[in-house]
Amino acid sequence: MKHFLAILFVFAASQTVLAQEYSVSVPQKPKEITYGHLNLGGSNPAGNRISFNSFYMEVDGKPFIPIMGEIHFSRFPNQYWEEEILKMKAGGINVIATYVFWNMHEAQEGVFDWSGDKDLRQFLELCRRHNMYALVRIGPFCHGEIRNGGLPDWIYGRPFEVRSNDEGYLFYVKRLYRNIAGQMKDLYYKDGGTIIGIQLENELQHSAAPWSFTYSGQEREYTTANYDAELTNIGVSVQERRTAYAKLGSDHLATLKKMAQDEGMIVPLYTVTGWGNAAILEDEAIPVTSAYPYPFWAAPSMSGFYLFKDIQKNPDYSPVRYDGNKYPSFCAEMGAGIQITYARRPRVSASAAEALMLRSLGSGANGIGYYMYHGGLTPQREGGAFYSDEPMGVPKISYDFQAPLGEYGKARDSYFNLRLIHLFTENFAGRLAPMGVVLPETNSRIKPEDRETLRYAVRSDGKAGFVFLHNFQDHDDRTDQKTDGLNIQLSGETIRFPSFTLTKGASVILPFNMSVNAALLKYAMVQPLAVVQIDEKQHYFFYTHNGFVPEYVFAQTSVKKVSGKKTVKNGNIHIIPSAGFNGSFTVTDTNGNETVIITLTREQALHFNQLKNSICITDATLLQNDTQIQLQSRTNKFTVAFPSVAKPDFGKYKVAGKKSGLFTVYEVEIPAVNVNFEVKEVNKQRYTFKMDKKEFSENLSDIILDIDYVGDNGVAFIDGRMINDNLYYGHHWQTGLKQYAGELSEKGMYFYFKPMKKDASYLIDFEKEKIPDFGAANLLLNVRSIKAIPEYKLEFTFQNNP
Repeated sequence: MKHFLAILFVFAASQTVLAQEYSVSVPQKPKEITYGHLNLGGSNPAGNRISFNSFYMEVDGKPFIPIMGEIHFSRFPNQYWEEEILKMKAGGINVIATYVFWNMHEAQEGVFDWSGDKDLRQFLELCRRHNMYALVRIGPFCHGEIRNGGLPDWIYGRPFEVRSNDEGYLFYVKRLYRNIAGQMKDLYYKDGGTIIGIQLENELQHSAAPWSFTYSGQEREYTTANYDAELTNIGVSVQERRTAYAKLGSDHLATLKKMAQDEGMIVPLYTVTGWGNAAILEDEAIPVTSAYPYPFWAAPSMSGFYLFKDIQKNPDYSPVRYDGNKYPSFCAEMGAGIQITYARRPRVSASAAEALMLRSLGSGANGIGYYMYHGGLTPQREGGAFYSDEPMGVPKISYDFQAPLGEYGKARDSYFNLRLIHLFTENFAGRLAPMGVVLPETNSRIKPEDRETLRYAVRSDGKAGFVFLHNFQDHDDRTDQKTDGLNIQLSGETIRFPSFTLTKGASVILPFNMSVNAALLKYAMVQPLAVVQIDEKQHYFFYTHNGFVPEYVFAQTSVKKVSGKKTVKNGNIHIIPSAGFNGSFTVTDTNGNETVIITLTREQALHFNQLKNSICITDATLLQNDTQIQLQSRTNKFTVAFPSVAKPDFGKYKVAGKKSGLFTVYEVEIPAVNVNFEVKEVNKQRYTFKMDKKEFSENLSDIILDIDYVGDNGVAFIDGRMINDNLYYGHHWQTGLKQYAGELSEKGMYFYFKPMKKDASYLIDFEKEKIPDFGAANLLLNVRSIKAIPEYKLEFTFQNNP
């Protein structure tokens, strides 16, 4: 009995540790912001202006948080660029970043190719058409898992130092910049265009790509000046040692900026990669940051990227060469996905991506950017050789990167998870951006392996703010965290969030002292999502989290009336609405302003689309092109919810509409499609696939070829030409077929699979349940199924202007 009681006591004690109460003290003025010291900014002919202070970016004097998504135009068919730009915009991206790979445009010395999928100007004109800011990474060195990091082969055969101020090298760089500038003429912000930023070089004096001129067994030679070779890293990492040639790096960046400006590349924002003691350009360019929790170039281990900190003062991959307090913290390369290689195949989940970005914002980042946000296919060189970085073992063609939008533009779960962060950032940037970071005392003792201590940070102006919390750690299996309460100690008052459970993998943002017109929301146990003007009334959208009672608490003195059920305690009005379309109430402030508060479920929030004049909730992928809406889904039955004031016109399709609270939920059914195709098994490793192009009917946006297999890798060919490859990492191989439609009928596709070895190096990256059972065998290949999945599209407009 005593033994049992002892066990019970230990269990109870452990529960007490998990369910402790937390407190954090917020100073009256958490952040000092300085102005005028950066040689950045600019205006356009309409009088709009972009400017920068030490903490954030402004557009027309208002805080603006850039949400940058990387897509490589040269890795995607140009006929689909517009569709993909619209998907990125719908995902909450407001700045599109792209590389210009030198070796793709000047493969032959002196001959530049800007045609077809290499047409930079066409891509940027599409960005302008859809009011998307653009940031162009002009090199000359890029990396991007491209052969030689983007440097042309013929540069290797020249007697000078690359990535330096060697006059021989600069001669060719100047010619490159002149040609890039020609493509971007009149598209700059200063001309009324959307190019607001230029990145100079990439990871100078930090990282490099291997030259492709290597013999088997020979030590790799890297694309770097000889004086930088000793400190050059493979991939992004911490670099403790400082180079004796730092000034040469800074001088080279200064030369590149002057050369770019001399060619007319004048923009409000210049950036350089500032991590890991890389070269920077003091006061002339913002040193951007990165974080890759699942790098293929390092052994798998728990990282510090999920621990809150002051990321401006202490950037990731520190030490760095700059004073972080002088520059806004812009995260340019956040690993919401990762490329896999033959030897290493890490996987990044949607929860990992969401928690990474929430941690970055909560740590003081005022710009977030993804590498990659959109995957692609690395094109082949003339004669069938590859542009991919073959010495690094990356796929020959696939550059999916596990990005939110994959190599064929298909949305992953991370696309929807990250949009929650983007909607919050877009709608509350004016409040969030000036707010400093406040860290609790408990933060100083948290290590990555700590599963008990609550991970949270506060951003505040001393009076109002947001609490950022998450329960995620890479390379670890978390448990739910029970908390007895969270106290925000302000000057003159304490805001107490009541008890909650932060579930495993959750990412949460909670507001306190938020102004809702003139009403004061003291705190809410729901996450802010968006503010939308609907039918001449302001609507605030929030959403719930498991483990949190969805409570709103308003200061009674700031409120004239609240609709629905409520209680009054200690001078505050408490409202606990139901979650869902019926979970709305109206707050009338003391000035008579009415605000509608809608409490969505997290599932509804994941499918929330903020349109120009309305909102739409649908589990389909949404694209808005002016007044035209297109939905894409793998089911022919679409569920679409709009505020009832909106009147969508679905045309000829069968529609059933049902009112639910302030919304009308429409069920729209379009004719189902049975895709006819033929698969032949030649042998256990070889298969052929044929399908008539007539299968692409007007109701389809694409047809997805889905291959469920377990093996080492697969390769796809059309008429002997490799069109893609897949390194197996525990998921189905899916190929969008529309870009191959013209060849499928006559030539078909051929697939070749290789078996997995029992001792494969990449199995270290697999989750336990994904590691196959080899039994007594040493090799395993199992092609379970090959099928064609129709992706439907529904296009409609509105009868009115909601």
